Amino acid sequence: MKNLLFLAPAVLLILLIAGPVNASPEATTRASASAEQAKLTAADGAASDAFGGWVSVSGDTAVVGASGDDYKGAAYVFVRSGTAWTQQAKLTAADGAIGDHFGGSVSVSGDTAVVGAIFDNDNGSASGSAYVFVRSGTIWTQQAKLTAADGAADDYFGGSVSVSGDTAVVGADSDDDNGRDSGSAYAFVRSGITWTQQGKLTAADGAAGNAFGAFLSVSGDTAVVGAIFDNDNGSASGSAYVFVRSGTAWTEQTKLTASDGAAGDYFGGSVSVSGETAVVGAFGDDDNGSDSGSAYVFVRSGITWTQQAKLTAADGAPGDAFGRGRSVSVSGDTAVVGAIYDDDNGTESGSAYVFVRSGTAWTQQTKLTASDGAAWDYFGGSVSVSGDTVLVGAWGDADNGSASGSAYVYHLVDDDDDGILDWEDNCPTVSNADQIDMDGDTVGDACDNCPTVANAGGQLDDADGDLAGDACDAPGSGNVDCSAPAAGVNAVDALKVLRHSAGLSVTQNEPCADIGAAIGGGQVQGDVDCSDPHAVNSIDALKILRAVAGLSVAKPVGCPEVKPP
Repeated sequence: MKNLLFLAPAVLLILLIAGPVNASPEATTRASASAEQAKLTAADGAASDAFGGWVSVSGDTAVVGASGDDYKGAAYVFVRSGTAWTQQAKLTAADGAIGDHFGGSVSVSGDTAVVGAIFDNDNGSASGSAYVFVRSGTIWTQQAKLTAADGAADDYFGGSVSVSGDTAVVGADSDDDNGRDSGSAYAFVRSGITWTQQGKLTAADGAAGNAFGAFLSVSGDTAVVGAIFDNDNGSASGSAYVFVRSGTAWTEQTKLTASDGAAGDYFGGSVSVSGETAVVGAFGDDDNGSDSGSAYVFVRSGITWTQQAKLTAADGAPGDAFGRGRSVSVSGDTAVVGAIYDDDNGTESGSAYVFVRSGTAWTQQTKLTASDGAAWDYFGGSVSVSGDTVLVGAWGDADNGSASGSAYVYHLVDDDDDGILDWEDNCPTVSNADQIDMDGDTVGDACDNCPTVANAGGQLDDADGDLAGDACDAPGSGNVDCSAPAAGVNAVDALKVLRHSAGLSVTQNEPCADIGAAIGGGQVQGDVDCSDPHAVNSIDALKILRAVAGLSVAKPVGCPEVKPP
């Protein structure tokens, strides 16, 4: 990778993002349980579209770039209703031309989408542009075309885009203000339906070849811009710059570098910001082996930014390129980082990792892979997160032909707030971060109606309705003291019910609930005939004795039968 540094930054970045293409991959697949909600493909998808090369999600709306569509490029809008995703629109440039690479970058915020066209020629060959689209109801229309006021040939304006509300920031990583290919970024704002350039962002210490603006992100009045080839910590160690807006003026607030940065880390090769939190990828970092990659979390307090965490994959390996290209995204306390060359589903099939923050600590929550993943899918080459929704691109997927591409939607749900996603939680309705499962039946003890005997397939088998599974319980109701669950009801049970009814002490075996204490469903241990769901009494004792003696027992309709031993 490091021997490619002589190439122009924008050309090199396309190679760094895309990676190698193999003409005839040997695909392998692996089914896995996940929160995969949908797989998105273009209705008119075709080979070499590279659908999924850049993705963005905002609430129930996803935008997916397909820069190879019809040699001009396109972007597709999908919307969610319930759990179903459907294609709402295909976006193309009103003046699009062959080779524009429209859709090579995309971003969406509410009803506004911005799409880059890095090779557009309005200000000279490969000067670049970006297009703004807005939605009214279900209809998307082009609202504006953005170009740099001082645009020039080979600036590659539009190589990266980001939108937040009425603000869009567009990168031009080969702009020459601070030397050849030093790079810049442009801020645009909307008033009504009109977009105007508000500011031009450059690094205070920018230098030739830094490729400032190759990757960027904006959230409100804060923009973060990567400079992947900056040399503060060695050649191509990389950096990222934070800019803030006050009124209409943008100023550089700080420069971010990794606390352990080193040459060839490519810190700033992906960036994302959400409120006071920024995540910066460093895909050349070597913590898990050469070019295994990492990502760094920074937080702001007042005007000061500090490094809060360094994220690496729990199973990271050399060459995974964790954090490469468009593969970091943060939303609130959730960060997603792609690893485009991970091999779980075959060579360079790819993966993505979800990290969550509790207090100041970040932990890996899960690893995402495609349910139908295959070699050279490049899943994770682009990622986006909005709330509990994650969108992951796989531009090498071949459903509609070689490198036609796809994108996958994941819904991250943790109903019991124990830090474990529902699809991985052995008890998703009761908080149980320890995930204890004594009998190894995959049902956590917190939910298991028989935690000492494996009965994963018998969680609904509870003939007597006492919430103790039949695998552990007496054959019928009435065994109130857990003395002999296999022996059924007996005279001892009747005696204990009578003692309890008389207000006398009752000796219980562990772990047996107090026969007078309410348990789930309103019943109590020992109330065998459903006559009084709030107490045990002498009638219960009588019915137990009749059952033991083999006599008939009158019971209300729907009440489990009392069975003798």
